[in-house]
Amino acid sequence: MIKEKKVQKEVVEQHKFCDVCGKEISMGLKCTSARCMYCGKDLCENCIGHEDCTPGDYRDIFCKRCWEIGNEYRPIIGELNSKVEALYKEWQDKCKDTNV
Repeated sequence: MIKEKKVQKEVVEQHKFCDVCGKEISMGLKCTSARCMYCGKDLCENCIGHEDCTPGDYRDIFCKRCWEIGNEYRPIIGELNSKVEALYKEWQDKCKDTNV
């Protein structure tokens, strides 16, 4: 014998909000939310301070505050990267030198 019993299930919905402005962030199929690489805050599109195009599936995103803090560091990092690239080039040139 089969008896039917009606069961009511509770549905839980999750909503995501921007940690900066409090605006609700859509969690649909379209990627409309982002997370700051450094502080980890969830950001709406309006609160993104900077976004780098990178190869792969992830975006390098910074909130406005972290990007502003980085103004002190980015020129130094760029300078050091240039020195590193020059050292790699020097190393490569020495390896190509057939007189050694």
